[in-house]
Amino acid sequence: MRINHFIAQPRFKRFVCYPESFGHYYNDPSHSENRGIGQFKSYNWHIIRSGTGYVKIGDNTITLHAGSGFLFGPGVEQIYYADHEDPWDIRWVHFQGEGIDELLQGKGAQEVWTFSWKDAEGLDELWSELLTYGVPSLERGEVRLSALLYEMIAELANHAGNSQVTPGNGKRHTIIAASEWIRLHSEEFLTLELMAERAGYSVSHFSRQFHLLIGQTPIEFLTDCRILQSKKLLVSTDLSVKDVSEKVGFSSSAYYIQRFKKFENMTPEQFRRLRRG
Repeated sequence: MRINHFIAQPRFKRFVCYPESFGHYYNDPSHSENRGIGQFKSYNWHIIRSGTGYVKIGDNTITLHAGSGFLFGPGVEQIYYADHEDPWDIRWVHFQGEGIDELLQGKGAQEVWTFSWKDAEGLDELWSELLTYGVPSLERGEVRLSALLYEMIAELANHAGNSQVTPGNGKRHTIIAASEWIRLHSEEFLTLELMAERAGYSVSHFSRQFHLLIGQTPIEFLTDCRILQSKKLLVSTDLSVKDVSEKVGFSSSAYYIQRFKKFENMTPEQFRRLRRG
C-alpha cells in the first residue's frame, strides 16, 4: 500500500523548510530505491514504524527495524529497500529549505544518516498530523505545513541519535535525570566527579554518554545553566555582578564575565542595561 501527497512550491520562498512530497508505505515488499550521486536534489527522510528494511552505505548494508530511520541530504547516493518477508511500515518526506543543514548539524550531508527515533517523544504523532493534513489550502496551509515540518525536524535534531551508538533507553533516562539534577543544583559547588557519581557512572563513561546525548560536556552544560540563571538575577535584582556570579555558582567574577561575554558578546552589565525596563 502506498499513500503519496505531492505539494506545489510555496508562494513564499523563504520558509526554513517546506515539503515537496510525503507519504506512507506499508505491506509493500517491492518498495526500493536506487538513486545515484547528484540525482535527487532534496532531503529524503524516512522513519520505520514496524517491519524490516535495508540501507546501503558504500559496501555495507545496514538492517533497520521499528524505531529507526534514515536521512539523505541533497545529492547523496540513495540505495534502500524493504525486506521481502517482513516489509517495513515506513513514513517519508522529501523537503527543501534554508538553514536545514545548520539545524541538522550537517547530518546526512555527505552520506546517509541512520538514527534511532523511538525516544523522540511525539514524533510519530507529528507524522500522523502531517499525513492527516495532506495537501493544504492556499489561504493558511503553507505556513502551517512549513511549521509542522520544522517541528518534526527539530524533534529529530533534539532527540534522535545515531542508530549505531545512541545510548540505550535506561542510559538515556539516567543521563536526562542527571542533566535535570545539574540544572536544579547548578548554583552549588559541582565537580565532574560529583555529577558522574550522581548518575552512577565513572567519570569517563558519564562524560562520553552525556556528550553523546546532550551535545555538550557536563561542564559546558553546567556553565550554560549558571549563565541562564544569572540573566534572571541581572534583570530582576540590583545585585552587583560579583554577587550574581557567586550566587549562581561561579568561583570568580572575572571568570563569570569572561564566560558571559563568550555566550552573549556583551558584558553582564551591558546585558542588564539592554534587557532591563
